[in-house]
Amino acid sequence: MQKQWMNRSILSLSIGLAMIGVNVYAAEDNASDVNAQVTAAPSAVEGTTDPVAAESRAQVEAPLTADNNPDTESAVVTTIDERTASTAPDTTATNSASETPSMVPENNAAGVLQQKADDATTKSNLEEVFTRSEQQYSLSKRGSYSATYDVDYTYYRDSRLDLALSDSSSTLTRLRVEEDAQHTITNTFTFQYGLLDNLTLTASLPLVAKSDNLKDETTAGLGDISFGARWEPFPLKAGRLPLILFGSLSTKTGDSPYEIDAARGLSTGKGYYSIGGGASTRKFIDPVVLFASASASYGLKESGLDQVRGSRILDEFEPGISGGIAFGFAYSFNYDVSLTMSYQQSFSTNSEFTFTSGEVSSPADQTSASLGFSLGVRVSPKTIVNGSVGFGLTEDAPDVSLGLSFPLDFLGFGRETR
Repeated sequence: MQKQWMNRSILSLSIGLAMIGVNVYAAEDNASDVNAQVTAAPSAVEGTTDPVAAESRAQVEAPLTADNNPDTESAVVTTIDERTASTAPDTTATNSASETPSMVPENNAAGVLQQKADDATTKSNLEEVFTRSEQQYSLSKRGSYSATYDVDYTYYRDSRLDLALSDSSSTLTRLRVEEDAQHTITNTFTFQYGLLDNLTLTASLPLVAKSDNLKDETTAGLGDISFGARWEPFPLKAGRLPLILFGSLSTKTGDSPYEIDAARGLSTGKGYYSIGGGASTRKFIDPVVLFASASASYGLKESGLDQVRGSRILDEFEPGISGGIAFGFAYSFNYDVSLTMSYQQSFSTNSEFTFTSGEVSSPADQTSASLGFSLGVRVSPKTIVNGSVGFGLTEDAPDVSLGLSFPLDFLGFGRETR
């Protein structure tokens, strides 16, 4: 009886162990099938960033915990770690991206419109264009030098009366109206050097060509070489107008009008030495600059001329005193174009002609006035070309004058210091 009970107990225990083994085997088979499905389609779950697919994968991997399969705990933990690593942001890549400058232009309007240190302002641009066309109002930095080329054309037109009277009476024997026209082209090379920040030295070399319709003559040659200096005695200060003093010495290297054939010859110079000086100032009122200058010169006396003038012989000539004023304004349209308008008036007085006979002739004082316009155009970041046109307002002034000026930096004649 006892033996039968033991046999039944062993049989029951065997059946129980067999059932437990079947359950464990079934669980292992299910886990293998799930792992096979996950591994068979990695591109469908691991290779996507779809949050729904990531959630489905999490639900598939959830049964692979220690509660369902204690023997696969390390594999499950490894799989979860890999999933976490794949979904976590790459801080290294993020830091590298933040350290690398962005190649995308800023969309921040404030950053785009903010004034940069090297941007040209309207005032600085207007000052640059204005001083290139009106050099007597500017100075060069110490150690810098530059050269400019100017070509100017002037046209004089005049009507003359040719009268003749008989010797025995006052009967008019000849009356003729002569139309005279004179064309002059002057090519001037100007060099300037900044000896100091407030002192600039200049030199000018003119080449002159003339044509006279009435005389039916043409000539060409060297004009009068001149030297000058511009000095600013006081440093710039807020609320005070800048003052520039200038002086000049003009030679008589050109053909003198008092030594050539007065009836047929043409001169390329004025025929005497002269010294002069003046002052200039300017005022910037964005976008306009106002300017004004005054100058005077004195001509040195020339003697021993021996020039035949009709029935008389010229022996001496005293040029006297001459001077002038100029004022105007310059306006900047934009970074590339500026317009200058100026009025100029000059005078000469106290001149005398002395002839070998002892006769002294003093011509009347002369005054001439003209109105000029100048257009400055920036053709490159460092090159400004100026074109000008002028109209005479009096009989002694040229009827029309044209001019063109540009720097010779492209030929190597220039060095600028900051």
